[in-house]
Amino acid sequence: MSSAPTMTAASRRGGKIAIARRLEADRGPLEAMYREVFGAKATENSRERWRWQYEDNPNCSPEGPEIWVAKEGDRVLGQYATMPVRLKVLDKILRASWGMDVMVGPNLQRKGIGSRLFLYWDQQVEASLGLGLSVSSYTLFRKLNWEDVGPVPCFSKVLDVRGLLKRRLGAAGAAVLAPFVSLFFWLVFPERKTRARHTVETRPAVEPFDDAYDALWERVAPYFDFIAERKARYLEWKYRLVPHVNYDVFEAHRGGELSGYIVLRLTKRNGVPLALLVDLLAYPEDKATIGALLDQAFAWARERGAARMQTFTFDRRIASRLANKGFMRLESPMQFCVRIRSDHVDERFFRDTSRWHVTFGDSDQDREA
Repeated sequence: MSSAPTMTAASRRGGKIAIARRLEADRGPLEAMYREVFGAKATENSRERWRWQYEDNPNCSPEGPEIWVAKEGDRVLGQYATMPVRLKVLDKILRASWGMDVMVGPNLQRKGIGSRLFLYWDQQVEASLGLGLSVSSYTLFRKLNWEDVGPVPCFSKVLDVRGLLKRRLGAAGAAVLAPFVSLFFWLVFPERKTRARHTVETRPAVEPFDDAYDALWERVAPYFDFIAERKARYLEWKYRLVPHVNYDVFEAHRGGELSGYIVLRLTKRNGVPLALLVDLLAYPEDKATIGALLDQAFAWARERGAARMQTFTFDRRIASRLANKGFMRLESPMQFCVRIRSDHVDERFFRDTSRWHVTFGDSDQDREA
């Protein structure tokens, strides 16, 4: 367990910096600062998803969005916007939040305001989580002694060798080399058949998330040491009501019972269609369900012309299923720093992340349309 000193106010060159929850009166100054720091396009994108991201979050407190603003008098100096979440850590559910948009006025950087915002945020929750960090945020988390448990392992599966080669070599070069490269992947990263596949039915999840998803969560959650709560209300908000991206969800049924689900999205990276495996949940030892969901994901991705599929997780059991289906592990860009303010964990907890399940669907990693 790690802790931090209480910080409600601090001095800066004789003035006093106060940190408190964002007020409606702060909207104008914060939008102007956001535009100055991140640019007009990012500001417009943020405005589009703002209500969904902060006000509609089912874990939002009655006091309002958990956005912390630093001021000197009436002057806004910076903010730290966070996403509240219920986090299962071992056998307890903790009040946690993902750190997201941190900003300080351009002429006020390197004056310790960002550090004060981080420490104030940390005092408001039982677990403070930084995922997919920029270099500057990662450096600050390390400086302030958050536990560095990342990066979250990244896994990639090649679906269309010719499509990947075409971008670099052109159509003719890709046509020549594709058979040889395909043979390499077939030998080194084979896509093995799912055993007992006939016992699992997969289908699109077209109805709203319901009580069956709550029951699934209650059954599988005990098998993870660290995972954000994935109940129906949260999933509906996260994957159905989101305004800026569209997801496809498939569910697995076994013996008439929901046994897992997978969340997918198609995007492009460097002009090449990329299938994102955004989220997956099942009993981690249920090889048939996970295999069937991955088979469904491959079919979905290939129908849409995806050249490869990408996903993230710490969990060694799910990682084993990914390897069984031909995924290879790549260098990960998704740094992860954690601070937990609870006596039921110690330093050893952070050294073994093999039963932690953190995905691309956590925090606001998937924010680009």
